[in-house]
Amino acid sequence: MVERKQEIGEIGKMLARERQQKILQEVKRQRAIKVKELSKLFNVSEMTIRRDLEKLSRQGLIERVHGGVLSIDGTAFEPTFREKEIVNMEEKIKIGKKAASLVKENDTVCLGPGTTVMQIVKNLGEKRITALTNSLNIAFELSKIPNVRLFVIGGEVRSESYAMVGPETEDYLRRFYVDKFFVGVNGFTIEHGITIPNPSEAAVYREMIKLSRETIVVADHTKLGRVSFAKIADVECIDALITDSGIYERYEGYIRELQAREIKVIVV
Repeated sequence: MVERKQEIGEIGKMLARERQQKILQEVKRQRAIKVKELSKLFNVSEMTIRRDLEKLSRQGLIERVHGGVLSIDGTAFEPTFREKEIVNMEEKIKIGKKAASLVKENDTVCLGPGTTVMQIVKNLGEKRITALTNSLNIAFELSKIPNVRLFVIGGEVRSESYAMVGPETEDYLRRFYVDKFFVGVNGFTIEHGITIPNPSEAAVYREMIKLSRETIVVADHTKLGRVSFAKIADVECIDALITDSGIYERYEGYIRELQAREIKVIVV
């Protein structure tokens, strides 16, 4: 009986290892996937999938995020808009609502691309504002709001983020001044500043910072402590960070560091 139990146990371990290898292959293939999707794909409970993901995470093979998992890639890795949509949406919605509440009637605002910025647009209501953006899908959403006076900045379209970039984009931006610039980032550290994967987008963001009275970073806590390939600016160049309560888990020190630099930290 004891030997039979041991045999069954070994089979179970073998099956778990095989499933985890297949999970890893699927994560690498899709680059981002929800726990629910993995549960359906492998026909096991979400609890079983979470245990598998926890083991893979401890081995440094994947990155866990709320409700899903990301593939581990280098600083140049750039998830697509669709991939970013499936992770940490609850936090992004809260951040977007708070950021939208900072937009006042008759404000002029600049909006970069990104899933968190999209949540700002969806929570603007019917405020009468002037908006400037270099993002195709952000522009489309803004065009649905009756009281928005919309300026769309042209340039080469990047399929990964729907952002328009290039010298023409940067030159056009130099004609404007706005009250607030809302920017989403892939990386945020005190030492390395705010970063994203693509240098062309980073160059556009730098111009947006120059034309704005206030630069407000909107980033869920998983972006903190990370460094991406292209630097936008030092943290001293921003005026505020809006993030979620996950900052308290690992990066509470950032609050003191940023406040010491007279940068406002808003936690939702």
